Amino acid sequence: MKKVLFLLLITCPFLIRAQVVCTSQNGQSAQSVVENYFLGGGVDVSNVRFNGQLNVNSNQFGTFTNADTSGQNIKLNSGLVIVTGDILNAAAPNQPPAGYGTNPASDGNNVSPSLYYLLQQLGLNYAMNDVGVLSFDFIPQGDRVSFKYVFASDEYESYVCSQFNDAFGFFISGPFDENGNFVNIGGVTPYINENIAIIPGSNPELPVTINTVNSGNPSGSVQPCVLSNTHLHILQSSETCNRMIGYTIALETKRVDVAPCYKYRIEMATCNVSDHALPSSVFLGANSFKVDEFQLSAQVGGVTHGDTVLKASCSSTTVRTTLNRPAEAGDAYTFRVEGDMVEGIDYLPFGNTLTFPVGDTAAEVTINFVSSPTDVPGQIKTMYIITEARTECSVDDTITVRAVVPENFIVTNISDNKVYCNDVLPQREMVFINVANPIGNVTYSWKDPDGNPIGENPISDTNYITITEPITVSITASDECDRSITRYIQFSKNTATTVVTSDKDKICEGDSIILSCTNATSCVWTSTPADIRLAQNNTSINPVAMPASLTTYSVTIIDANGCQAEGQVSVQAYPAVEAKMSLNPNKLTFINSQTQFSDQTAKDFSRLWDFGDGTNSTLENGYHSYPNNIEAEYDVILVAYNEAMCPDTARGKIIVKPDFGIYIPSAFTPGAGNFNSYFVPISSTPVDYEFSIYNRLGERIFYTNIKAGSTDEKAGWDGKLKDGSYVPDGNYVWYLVYKDGDGKMQSKSGTVAVMKGK
Repeated sequence: MKKVLFLLLITCPFLIRAQVVCTSQNGQSAQSVVENYFLGGGVDVSNVRFNGQLNVNSNQFGTFTNADTSGQNIKLNSGLVIVTGDILNAAAPNQPPAGYGTNPASDGNNVSPSLYYLLQQLGLNYAMNDVGVLSFDFIPQGDRVSFKYVFASDEYESYVCSQFNDAFGFFISGPFDENGNFVNIGGVTPYINENIAIIPGSNPELPVTINTVNSGNPSGSVQPCVLSNTHLHILQSSETCNRMIGYTIALETKRVDVAPCYKYRIEMATCNVSDHALPSSVFLGANSFKVDEFQLSAQVGGVTHGDTVLKASCSSTTVRTTLNRPAEAGDAYTFRVEGDMVEGIDYLPFGNTLTFPVGDTAAEVTINFVSSPTDVPGQIKTMYIITEARTECSVDDTITVRAVVPENFIVTNISDNKVYCNDVLPQREMVFINVANPIGNVTYSWKDPDGNPIGENPISDTNYITITEPITVSITASDECDRSITRYIQFSKNTATTVVTSDKDKICEGDSIILSCTNATSCVWTSTPADIRLAQNNTSINPVAMPASLTTYSVTIIDANGCQAEGQVSVQAYPAVEAKMSLNPNKLTFINSQTQFSDQTAKDFSRLWDFGDGTNSTLENGYHSYPNNIEAEYDVILVAYNEAMCPDTARGKIIVKPDFGIYIPSAFTPGAGNFNSYFVPISSTPVDYEFSIYNRLGERIFYTNIKAGSTDEKAGWDGKLKDGSYVPDGNYVWYLVYKDGDGKMQSKSGTVAVMKGK
């Protein structure tokens, strides 16, 4: 348990530098005086009494301050003081003098039996007067206890090795249980009034008295008389610092092993031996009554981030533990590490033990943080440094270290690569880089491809570089945590080019095209001869044009680097064609089913015939035969193309009919009673006709009008006159008007011989 240390209340002003000022605590609680001015940590005290009283009732007990411990002054700055008389007898000589006796009186062997027993062991069987006894119970949290003190006396040096061997002792007893009974603990030595105020290094151990620690000049022969400890003694030439002529240097009691968490009792007693004159005193160092006490602390190093340390390879935390005494060989402090940080990933291994250098009061270790691939920017990780429990009644110290993963070190802006058009170098260029989330200050390094510094300000975020030829420049930005970012800026030369195309290189007159050019951010188009449609959108990268003839289109572009290029493309516009055909004949018969076809289109480039019977041809001229057993009509189509494959269509018709013929006999035999009894036209197909017969006088002696397919008996002449008589044999003229197979009117005439039978 840590104790709060109060500042000593100074009630007497310093009148002369290096003087001891004492303040009586008469009437105060002995417990509060001890807690405030004597405890140094690691102990709890109770039942504090002075001369058996809970409240101080004597001027023998008080506090002191000492502004200067140099020279012949007392080697303690402050603390408690017990005097064999009034407390002012231990103060500076210019304070009011006090009597040698105590009030109330505290004489006799029974005031401190422990001190009496110590004197008996020294062979000093003299009266004990002006006894001052400070006693209390304490429970240590550690395993060793000690404190600092100075023994002073006005008996020096006139009464060294005399019977006036004023003495004191610090007597420890224990361990006890909660009822005050001795407890037997394995490995722990029990103490019964064990004096721990002994001369350092003495063997056998000697108590600190006037006769054992002095200036080496005896005035008597009382034993023991030890004159060899002058290195532990200070003798004033006069009472300039305090009324005590001589005193020891600041001594520390023998450190004794104790059982942590058990109760012990200590009694600090001093007295005048044999008389009441020439008082002695014991100065107890402020806050020096303590057990071994360790305290953890941590100091964040590297770069901090609020109340956390940055978890990066440039940050660290120094963990320190302090000991409330100079360390001896082997003194160490162990701890354990907990939390969500992982050794070797989040921090470098650092062990779990702090070893104290001999004579030092502090030991420390540095925890170096590192970055890991799994770190998430902004993530906070925690490490707990926890002291190993030393005793069951001690309180663990804990140091909490929080480390935040820094934001990624990034480039937020940088100069663009640059391309120069031909013949513009050299150029002086301003280049820059902007970064975000650095740790500490940022350094910059601009270098050429060979690693040499380049530019007018090669260590600045903004630099000026003269470019004389194509080059790649590197810029490296580094923060204080050794995080680096390298980027490259390329400077190059450019020859602008463009490829000019049209979606069609041949078109029909009146059609449009779409032009295009590559690598252009802007452009201007022209045409030869002039194209009015192009003029309407001549700054478009993909303009629409309408050539009327062979036209050349030229373009001037500006590319992304500001460089200029030119190109051109030609497009031929062809006049439209008017398809014409010839079919001869276009009326066919079964006997003559072939027609001659001819493409009579002017200036066509190609054609396609469709004869309507499922066949086609690309010939310009030729013959085509149709089926000769089917009466049908066929639609003939000619598609003629110009060189741009623009079409025009002509149509024709082919008619195929059976063959037509009409036969007129040259003679017949009327009244013969057979097929030759009638004179009638005979046709291959039924036809309409008018048939007339004339005699040699030109008189029409017979006429008939027959419709095709009729079975009329009057279809032919039976050789008779109108009166029913047969004409005489001879030649008669006939005249025939008829519709042929195409439905056209035709006529024929001739003679027929009439031959009657005998």
